[in-house]
Amino acid sequence: MLDAALALVDSGGLDAVTITALTDRSGVSNGSIYHHFGSRAGVFAALYVDSYASAVAAMRPALDDRPAALVVRDLVGRYLDWVVANPSRARFLYTAPATADVEAKRALFEPVLTWFGSRMESGDLRRLPDWALDPVVMGPAHETVRRALMGAFPLGEARSFVIDAVWSVVRP
Repeated sequence: MLDAALALVDSGGLDAVTITALTDRSGVSNGSIYHHFGSRAGVFAALYVDSYASAVAAMRPALDDRPAALVVRDLVGRYLDWVVANPSRARFLYTAPATADVEAKRALFEPVLTWFGSRMESGDLRRLPDWALDPVVMGPAHETVRRALMGAFPLGEARSFVIDAVWSVVRP
């Protein structure tokens, strides 16, 4: 079902996702859609969490005991690589309505928060509040991804600049 919703978004935008279009594309009955997701908004929320989980899963292998500079650079690079490998999911994350479960997002992001928190506490990274990790620390990556997904430039060309920019925000 989520793949069908993503394909519809990819081919026609968010407005292309209707219950009728979902049933036609997936072969699932509308009753099943309502039973599992509750509504069109529920489909979007599930797709958002699924896509976000995929992005975070791509980053988590970077979180180890290497020097902070290496880990941060690796984490950002892995995120950018995920975007290149999953442009439809990335585009959805940047255009989806704000229906995602905030608690689910926080739980998925917890390993990243924990790693950053421990490194800030040890002095390996600049101290920042948790809320700053996404908009401030990853801000250069997010804005670059948005523009690259719109076709402004190839994401690969910006990769090293973005990685350096994120590191400059958190270096002690």
